[in-house]
Amino acid sequence: MTGTGHNRRTALYWSACALLAGVVVFGSVRPLLSIGRYLPLDPNEGWNAYFADAAVTGGTLYPPADALITNNYPPLSFYVVGAVGHLTGDTIFAGRVVALASLLFVVWSLYYWLRITGSAARIGLLAALTFLAYVVTYARGYVAMDDPQWLAHALMMGGLLVIWTGKDDARHLILGGVLMVAGGWTKHLLIPLPLAVSLWLLWRSRPAFARFALSAAVALALAAVLSGWLYGMRFFASFHEPREYLRSKAITEAWAALRCFAPLVVLWLWALATRRQSERLAFISLYLLISGIVALFAAGGAGVDVNVFFDCLIALCLAAGLTVESLWTPPLDWGPPAGLGLAVWLVGYMAALAPAEIEAIRNIAANERSALRDIAIIKADGHNRAACENLNLCYWAKSAFLMDFFYFGQKLKTGLLPPTACADTFEHGKIALVQLESNLRYRAKLLPHDCDALITSRYHPVRESNFGQLLMHGANR
Repeated sequence: MTGTGHNRRTALYWSACALLAGVVVFGSVRPLLSIGRYLPLDPNEGWNAYFADAAVTGGTLYPPADALITNNYPPLSFYVVGAVGHLTGDTIFAGRVVALASLLFVVWSLYYWLRITGSAARIGLLAALTFLAYVVTYARGYVAMDDPQWLAHALMMGGLLVIWTGKDDARHLILGGVLMVAGGWTKHLLIPLPLAVSLWLLWRSRPAFARFALSAAVALALAAVLSGWLYGMRFFASFHEPREYLRSKAITEAWAALRCFAPLVVLWLWALATRRQSERLAFISLYLLISGIVALFAAGGAGVDVNVFFDCLIALCLAAGLTVESLWTPPLDWGPPAGLGLAVWLVGYMAALAPAEIEAIRNIAANERSALRDIAIIKADGHNRAACENLNLCYWAKSAFLMDFFYFGQKLKTGLLPPTACADTFEHGKIALVQLESNLRYRAKLLPHDCDALITSRYHPVRESNFGQLLMHGANR
């Protein structure tokens, strides 16, 4: 192995890391600039903030089935974010900080798992940078957004690290099981990693599997009993709220994810095809397959976003690290070129997104001014009876949580509420002011067309802003 060859490989490796770091830095600018500003990043932020406040103030966390608001998430994240929000004074900002810290922990977890399982630091760093570069491109809307997704993944990955570090040690297995249950009690769809760990332990050591399964089952039972005692049977029923499901949407979303993850998939398939299997690759492949099945099934649900593929992304980035490591060894010595090719792909991906991202960065101050004006009007004229499609605006205006447009629309579309519920809600001025989204494609997904038309016919325009229309009911003018 010549010095020249070593220097060339080192240069290719660090070039790949530099390109990935560039993608990460550029993709992080907007989220970091927005984290403490009154910018409605996503309606889910306000939704999460309302329930987080309810959790720490003793409010209703799981409303009745016929209510205008719905909660179908487990409760743990609401208490975590609500507690931080109580200390800082703004739950949306607190949720963004918690989400960012959780994401960074997940990034570190990828690096650390590869290190403790035998990979060199350079492999862990490349996999972690690849993952973060994908997050700020493919999943850029979830960077520093008040949402429990990354907190749940952080708990799951923490459980994985604890279990893999201790393996047969009872304390590690118990703690790992508890952490994974906590992850599930934060986001209930995150079942792929616990399933993969269970099957891996069952194959590797039945006593270890028994300890892990028993500890997880006890933790799950205690959490269920506590939740039933605190929230009643409505807690369990809330996870089965009806929503539209389209197989065509599932296929479309899965195909889009597959195209985006194509280089990672190629690296994983190469490792399988060349039979360079190891216990680590077998475990990650199992995790990936379970993740893909769960994501494909869940992606067809109304309101389901790219976050359903995050487990797949974690597994693929770990697999990519293992593949690059195997390619690094003679006689192929293709590891650094493979890493560089992956980095170039992500640079191209970011380049395609760059114009819109630059425009969003330029508009941060103007959008915040527009949002603050909307908030002031909602606060002054909404009389604590405003309903916002973008819930951040109503939350910051300190208006009561009266309406969850998405789930209200799903209840109308699936027949859980009668068609007359729309007129009963909006015709008589019980809701003084309505904020409607400017994004017509998103807005069309919220309410049936007839209900949306009824609102616009009964309410009069007050203001048109960057975030849509503010409409006031005639009886409240």
